[in-house]
Amino acid sequence: MSPEYSPISGGTGAYVYYLSRQLQKRGHYVHVITKHKMNSTEIVDGVNITYLRCQGNPLSKYWSFARFTFKKLKELNKKFAFDIIHANLPLVPSFALPKEATNALISTVHSTWKGEAETIRHEGLRKSNTNEKFMLGFNSLLRSSEKKLMKRSDALIAVSMYTKKELTEFYDIDEKKIHVIYNGVDVEKFKPNKDRAGLRRELGLEEKQKIILFVGRLYQRKGLDTLLQSISKVIQDFGDAKFVISGEGHRQNKEKLLKIAEKLKIKNSVLFVGYFPDEKLPDLYAASDMFVLPSRYESFPFTILEAQATGLPVISTNVGGIPEIITNNRNGLLVEPANPEQLAEMIIALLQNQEFAEELGRRARQLIEEKFTWSSITDEVLDLYSRIC
Repeated sequence: MSPEYSPISGGTGAYVYYLSRQLQKRGHYVHVITKHKMNSTEIVDGVNITYLRCQGNPLSKYWSFARFTFKKLKELNKKFAFDIIHANLPLVPSFALPKEATNALISTVHSTWKGEAETIRHEGLRKSNTNEKFMLGFNSLLRSSEKKLMKRSDALIAVSMYTKKELTEFYDIDEKKIHVIYNGVDVEKFKPNKDRAGLRRELGLEEKQKIILFVGRLYQRKGLDTLLQSISKVIQDFGDAKFVISGEGHRQNKEKLLKIAEKLKIKNSVLFVGYFPDEKLPDLYAASDMFVLPSRYESFPFTILEAQATGLPVISTNVGGIPEIITNNRNGLLVEPANPEQLAEMIIALLQNQEFAEELGRRARQLIEEKFTWSSITDEVLDLYSRIC
């Protein structure tokens, strides 16, 4: 169960999309309940999908998805007698699951409403978009339902050690119930491509420019204001550098970012390319020189895994679960959040030292192949299933 699924637009959606396909390939029957524009069902790559139509503002969509999921799950469970029900937090509240469901229940925790709220409050309500204000206004209610599902679950999958710490400290969950299983990445889909010039021509990017890439939702906690503030210093030394920003977000956020770019007089060095569909996203990574994610809050971001699988040097922040993926100066670089001067220095350092940048990318790809393939992640999930069911 996950309101995010396909087309992939977030970390939870990517998790369910890739895990469900891996489970199906292993011979298991998989049924996904998710949100879409209309009620429908289909089978894609062997995975059975039920789409539920949910309308309204972010909060009403959240409650509607839970209410419709409750009804649909009762119906499907009666028909198929599922062995495992796998929910995804914080997007699925407790009341989405019928109380009489006796199946083994596992929930993956991708982030927490408490962690999200603390970050937004620290940034200030004035900078928040409508979605974030909704979340803050109803945070106690959201957390209550979130915690109920955690308590009901037979086991919790935390996507990082940082997330596990949140669960024990913020929600008083027994650590014996928590199993850390990291996110994975499709290493055949996201991989190095030597034809960078050809990819740039296809994407409409200049072949000789230095491309610094960001991929993610245009939310305040992603630190895009920090990235924009770092650009002036970078283009003093590398005037042809282009900062490509891919992702969607609330209209307010994009307007604010455009105003920042205009105020800093860096508009010509920034390119907002919007949402890139998952099938084209690997080309965008492979066409770039480096990847930057200056977040203020993250549990275990898929975009870093994708960039590293592509062999890109990555610069990110020393927050959340990111240090569990990046070892500073070995397979990437870590900077402090909200520090544009330090971020600019690291970007310049990689642009000046191509050999070092390439070595970081090689080590990153090696790490991904060793620890973060979907095949190995699915092995861990199936092992947990077998122990719980």
